Amino acid sequence: MSPLNFSPCALRNYRLFESTNLDETRESISRVMQPHALRPWGAHEGPAHMDFVKVGGLGLGTIAFGAEMEVDVEAVDGYYLLMFCLAGRAHARTRDVTLQVDRNNGILCRPGHSFEARLSSECEQFVLRIDAQSFASVLGDEPRTIPAHVSLDSPALRGWMEQLRTLTGSPELLESARTNQRVASHMEFLLIELLSSAHACTTEREASAAMPRRSGSAPAYVRRAMDFVRAHCAQALQLQDIADAAGVSSRTLRDGFRQSRGLSPMQFVREARMERAREALLAAGSEVRVADIALECGFFHLGRFSVGYARIFGESPSETLRRR
Repeated sequence: MSPLNFSPCALRNYRLFESTNLDETRESISRVMQPHALRPWGAHEGPAHMDFVKVGGLGLGTIAFGAEMEVDVEAVDGYYLLMFCLAGRAHARTRDVTLQVDRNNGILCRPGHSFEARLSSECEQFVLRIDAQSFASVLGDEPRTIPAHVSLDSPALRGWMEQLRTLTGSPELLESARTNQRVASHMEFLLIELLSSAHACTTEREASAAMPRRSGSAPAYVRRAMDFVRAHCAQALQLQDIADAAGVSSRTLRDGFRQSRGLSPMQFVREARMERAREALLAAGSEVRVADIALECGFFHLGRFSVGYARIFGESPSETLRRR
């Protein structure tokens, strides 16, 4: 689906404010984002507004200023900010990256980085705020770098866009996610994992080349963590879940995995899921589909599962299924 079809109609039920006063607009946005500077260019053409809702560690919203506006954030504080345009356009900058932002091109600003944007008078932004703690709890310290330029119409991001479209386009689902912590956790995990996985192939290959696997015995807490992952890898595991099962801190677990196994805990989760998927494919009956096995093993994007599977096992999942 094209980003042109993205219409977050369910967010319209969470109108945070409408105002023609610049100070009130700035203060209202600051309450859910952070303090920032607003500098209008020319006369106001309409009232500013913001729709905003929290889903776990995510904040989803839309902002329109009703005038050409310059936004300046000295340093994004404790969260990742992803922004693209539902209407109009913007010229945005974070650190040394400057981008033209529209419906097909977004910008991602990392915690601690500056953010500046000049938005056209007809611009309405979609903003996704991802708490840094939520990001780390899903991905751990994996060597993945999501670039500042987010190409929303790229094939790699289709799964992420479809999930975002589903959440923000269904009033019932969005309200369930807002009020039910279990639903919120699942949505939070999916959106972070899908966004990161879209940029994972190259960086994971680079990381594997730079991080040789170790042999020999692992500490007891690493072995406990590995047993826990193998038993629960199909679930939406987070780094803290594995650390709790191993009885150590997240930092100790990360260090132990890197020193004894040469990979991160969350990379091991993916490996365990791949191994389980291969076993299931080799044992499957004739009526079983690859997509069913992928979902049962914790993979939510069939295309990326197939690419990763072929890279590891030298054949596609369907080839394994045919020769079982």
